[in-house]
Amino acid sequence: MKLQKVFVMNFSNETLSVLKNFSTINPSIAFKPGQIVRTISPQKTIMAAATVPEAFDNSAAIYDVSSFLATLQLFDGADVKFGDDRFTIQGGSGKGQRTVKYTYASENLIITPPDKDISIPDPEVNLSISWADIDDVIKATGILQLPEVAFESRDGDVYLSAVDSKNPSANTFDILLAEGLGKEDFKMIIKVDNLKLMAADYEVALSSKGMAHFKSNKVQYWIAIESR
Repeated sequence: MKLQKVFVMNFSNETLSVLKNFSTINPSIAFKPGQIVRTISPQKTIMAAATVPEAFDNSAAIYDVSSFLATLQLFDGADVKFGDDRFTIQGGSGKGQRTVKYTYASENLIITPPDKDISIPDPEVNLSISWADIDDVIKATGILQLPEVAFESRDGDVYLSAVDSKNPSANTFDILLAEGLGKEDFKMIIKVDNLKLMAADYEVALSSKGMAHFKSNKVQYWIAIESR
């Protein structure tokens, strides 16, 4: 087995927030050398990538990210040493020093994403969407008990809606995103369970070929369009 160079890092709050969000997409994760952290859902309907402040020197896989994050909470500013087959998590010094040995997962036991970003094919429309609008439509799906959100162009105007595409008599909630932007009418449906986004404003590209791309300044998501 090739031995890795041991290095030590302290996870920033920004990186911890990314890992917490990514754990809702896939409970496992594999770190790769560099500053980009990636994940993909087991169903492969969501892929995400984030640029974090730290640069990882080594590869390391975690089977249960939530458990790893909870372990870090046992410490106040823990140093995390990446070894050959495990993390050594340590906090404090002298009497009362705490240490956890946390073994890596085997990458063949977890679902890992491709190493490259996905190219969005022929997007019908590109939009700038505030987090306030995204958050409101997600809240509306819960209040109105609706399973989906829709991006819809009607007479050139583009809306973000909470819908149930299988029930034409269901309640709906609409937010007007843009006037006179849609070139032709379309309706693209995304399951609300797939909108596992960090709080941020996004540039969104929508393709009727089955993909939506949400991109902020530090994190991006590729989400499957279920129907249209």
